[in-house]
Amino acid sequence: MSIDNIHRPPPDKSIDEKLFHLLVASVKDYAIFMIDPEGYILTWNDGAQNIKGYAPDEIKGKHISVFYTPADNKKNEPMHNLGAAVARGSYESEGWRLRKDGSLFWADVVFTPLYDNDGNLIGFAKITRDITEKKKADDKKIELNIELERRVEENTKKIIVNELRFRKLIENSYDGITLMDTSLNLIYRSNSAERINGWNDRDMSAQRTINLIHPEDKLKVENTFKEVSGKPGIPVFSTYRCRHKMGHYIWIECILTNMLADENINAIVCNFRDVTGKKLADEELKNKTAQIEDILESITDGFIALDHNFCYTYANKRIGEMLGVPPDSLIGKNVWDIFPEAVGSDTYKAFHKCIAEQVYQCHEDYYEPLNLWQENHIYPSAAGLSVFIRDISERKNAELALQSLHESLEIKVEERTTQLEAVNKELESFSYSVSHDLRTPLRAVNGYAMMLKEDFGEIVGAEGNRIIDTIRNNALMMSKLIDELLAFSRLGRKELFVHHADMRDIVDTCVSELLDNQPQKYKIVIKDLPPCIADSNMIKQVWMNLIGNALKYSSKTAEPEIEIGFIGGEKGPIYYIEDNGVGFDSCLAYFSASTATINSKGQGLALPLQKG
Repeated sequence: MSIDNIHRPPPDKSIDEKLFHLLVASVKDYAIFMIDPEGYILTWNDGAQNIKGYAPDEIKGKHISVFYTPADNKKNEPMHNLGAAVARGSYESEGWRLRKDGSLFWADVVFTPLYDNDGNLIGFAKITRDITEKKKADDKKIELNIELERRVEENTKKIIVNELRFRKLIENSYDGITLMDTSLNLIYRSNSAERINGWNDRDMSAQRTINLIHPEDKLKVENTFKEVSGKPGIPVFSTYRCRHKMGHYIWIECILTNMLADENINAIVCNFRDVTGKKLADEELKNKTAQIEDILESITDGFIALDHNFCYTYANKRIGEMLGVPPDSLIGKNVWDIFPEAVGSDTYKAFHKCIAEQVYQCHEDYYEPLNLWQENHIYPSAAGLSVFIRDISERKNAELALQSLHESLEIKVEERTTQLEAVNKELESFSYSVSHDLRTPLRAVNGYAMMLKEDFGEIVGAEGNRIIDTIRNNALMMSKLIDELLAFSRLGRKELFVHHADMRDIVDTCVSELLDNQPQKYKIVIKDLPPCIADSNMIKQVWMNLIGNALKYSSKTAEPEIEIGFIGGEKGPIYYIEDNGVGFDSCLAYFSASTATINSKGQGLALPLQKG
């Protein structure tokens, strides 16, 4: 049969009349429609439009293959279904079908062949239901059944494995396991029982268990077994000494359970282990704890131990003395209940931080109700806090007294500074007054000497003129001396402006200014000069004085030479000036520079200016 998507001629009215009673046009949950013998759609109901999405005028005349997937069409599934319906009288199948929008749904489809009165095939009635949700539910149920079967199989394997594992665990357990009857006769011993006490099954069959118990523990063990016999199903814990096959005694820790009423066990079960090492360690720990307590009781600092709820678990004698209470009275009490005023203090915050963050804390705090300054060293521990408390009241009181003294000294220094500033102002005013008073007679001396030379120079002769020049030169020297004294007095009052100073540029400027109007007979060598941190104006004054001195002291030589440079120092460059003129024994002894002053026409104040 052809499945081309072509329109077929409309059926005759006799066919429509026969279909009218078969198909219910208003059914919306089922797609019920008529197709011709070759699979072309003749009718269409509301249910078909609802399920498949096609309007009647869009689908009538189309082949039913439009509802099938490409894979089903490739297998000619539509025509196979029609052929099966003819052969069987009706054919029902399920599968994925396509809607108009291309989406898939799981459909239950029934094809029923229709015949006329003469038995001729006139077409098929097709009923389609959307059972996608049912399909999903069925698939989910199948998945669940498969998963359930997988889990049952897996759990069965686990049970088998666990049973083998538990059997091996019992046989190879580190703890010994024995089963006994009501008369304490052995029924079963695990392999580890021999490892613990050295006795094998044959050894134990020849004697009773009670005979291996240490004489001092026999009564205790007998009472324990009586207790176990009277408490079915309730574990009873006991510790006692048992004789090892080698002759020495070992400590045994056991749990006895009366399981005589359990028909699967019908015995008293004893789980036991060798705790000799633990017993010895506990004894050693007890001795060491006693030693530690002796140390804590003898130290000069207070010591307390707190649990995680800040309740005292230990307090030494010293803390009792500091707080004025017996140390034992603190045990079990909450620290904030005893000292409520400390809630919210630095100590309170440090305790909580140490617990929360598990970090060491150290701080100082003052507790006013006891007038107590304390230094706290707080250590976190598994049990809570360990706190060393030192009474530092004496030191803090001394510090407070020292601070008070310091503040009073600062006030006195401030007052003294104010007084000194006033005195300095008076001295500055006095300096200017003195310089003015000194310059007035010097100007008169210099003026009269000039007049004497001009008016009587020829009369007094060469020696007279030399004396007059000496008077004038000394007057000028005295004037310069006054200027340098004033400059020296201003150094301590001048505010410094410190920055990166270009030493080479400053030196070049000084040399240029000092050689202005000077005969060009000096040989000056200026080497590389690194910059430094300084006040440019002050450092220039230093260079002016030093270079000026070098010019003066070397001026009497035939070929004066001056070298300016630097050498490396631990704290920075060290600058120097070297010349071949008159020198000093010491740059600090500026009063001894009078020889240089006389010979070189200086006042002897340049070097102390540099030192200052």
